Amino acid sequence: MNLLTRRHLATLRGTLLDRMHVLQDEVRAGGHAIRNGIDGQEARDFKDDADRHAHDAVGAMEVQRDIDELREVQAALYRLETGGYGHCIDCGDAIAYERLRVQPAAERCTECQMAFEGRPVEASG
Repeated sequence: MNLLTRRHLATLRGTLLDRMHVLQDEVRAGGHAIRNGIDGQEARDFKDDADRHAHDAVGAMEVQRDIDELREVQAALYRLETGGYGHCIDCGDAIAYERLRVQPAAERCTECQMAFEGRPVEASG
């Protein structure tokens, strides 16, 4: 059985908190860069304008990705505090510690995540 020990939980909590702080900083910096990019650059011609708009769009997508991941990390920290962490939200089985070490915000076991993504689940055994 793959039970999470207090030490595992403490390690995973630290990893989640570290990631949360990094993401918060990135979201702040990204938002600032987007605002400065819009206000601080003057287009010299249509190509410059198109390049700036493409750069701004990529920056906005990166910020949104960071916001989405930040929400996942915060949800994982909430589950950790309320006792639901480490259990699949679909089947209720324990999520393998090895999976949580790689993806500490995981809310599904590997099998359920694959099904959620529409990927074929390999038969076990």
